Amino acid sequence: MRLEVLVVALWCAFVVVYADEIFEFYGDSHYEFGRQMGLRFRDKIQDRMRLNTKLQNLLLPFAKTSTGRKLLGRYLLTHRATFPQYFEELEGVAEGSDVPFETIFIENIVEEFSNSIPPSFQNKLFPTEARHPILRCSDIVLTSPEIHVVAHNEDSGEVDVNRTAIVIAKIGNEPKFVAYTYLGDLPSGAFGFNENGVAFTLNFVQPSEIFVGGLGRGFISRNLLTAKNANDATSIITREGQAAGHNFQLMDVRAKRVWNIEVASFNRHLIYKFKDEGSAVSAFFHANQYQRLQIAQPPYQSSLHRLHRYSELTPPKTIEEALVVLGDQEDRSWPVFHDSLSHAKGDLSGWTLTTIVFDLDKGNAVSFLGNPAYHRQNLVWDLFNLTVLPPGTSESL
Repeated sequence: MRLEVLVVALWCAFVVVYADEIFEFYGDSHYEFGRQMGLRFRDKIQDRMRLNTKLQNLLLPFAKTSTGRKLLGRYLLTHRATFPQYFEELEGVAEGSDVPFETIFIENIVEEFSNSIPPSFQNKLFPTEARHPILRCSDIVLTSPEIHVVAHNEDSGEVDVNRTAIVIAKIGNEPKFVAYTYLGDLPSGAFGFNENGVAFTLNFVQPSEIFVGGLGRGFISRNLLTAKNANDATSIITREGQAAGHNFQLMDVRAKRVWNIEVASFNRHLIYKFKDEGSAVSAFFHANQYQRLQIAQPPYQSSLHRLHRYSELTPPKTIEEALVVLGDQEDRSWPVFHDSLSHAKGDLSGWTLTTIVFDLDKGNAVSFLGNPAYHRQNLVWDLFNLTVLPPGTSESL
């Protein structure tokens, strides 16, 4: 083994993804909800902000320029006016974690703010390619009259490894929710579900054009946790004035319905409802590319490689087969699943933090640690009662 490969392998061996802590809040104050999260995870939030080189060396320095102050002011005004309750949550997070509020806020609109910065700013330290996000997340949707499943890999950068939590909250008269949360961020930039039977997973997508000063995707997905039903959820997802966009796998747990929704800047969106007609199982794979909404977007290698790899595989028909696809590492540079093994072999992307399978027919969601192909269950959630079920509840996995 060459020396440089050995060094990478040894370094990656120290990166281990552990099970997430669970944080619960029951109260009436959005500010107090954020403050208690900030207090509980103070050290991890501070580390996550400090170690984020893009935040520290590009976004925060730009925010101190005259142009940056004006731009930040537009985003602050928009979000304070539209989502004052989530603005309060971030103020609470900042207070509890002892991190400046502007740092927390910019982190919560990190892609929108980054894409609003002129390319000429810090172009030597951060050329265009260095500003691109570490692409994350892959989804598989399986539908037929007997199966309604969404399986999701949650991927991110190394800075986020072991700096996430499962948040369970009931605030005032809003619905109780469960959300996988990046510490310092609003719940949820990954996946979540609430007591009204609304569930979702998220995939980053990036339109080439951004609506500067518009709403951030993190605020939209936070609002989605309050959805009354699938129609309300769709209205939240497709609301006007978004700065960039997102991809949603939206689920109606009670009705066993699934939609793929792609949203982009300038009020563009496409809603696709998966049909369960006939006896055959239909399989759909989504990476970090707009696949149904026809708009200009950057040609990210990670997504292109994952989509190509999926085209080489037999479409999955069962949950077990879907987990094998989500655990695939055949493409050494841009695999579907990311861990120490893939990085030792040359993985150029991020890390898979967890995998979750929403099985609407069973009414549960199962999360996995490590490569999902090995079926190492972490948590099993009852999607109706929002409670953790005993280990081994989903024996078929």
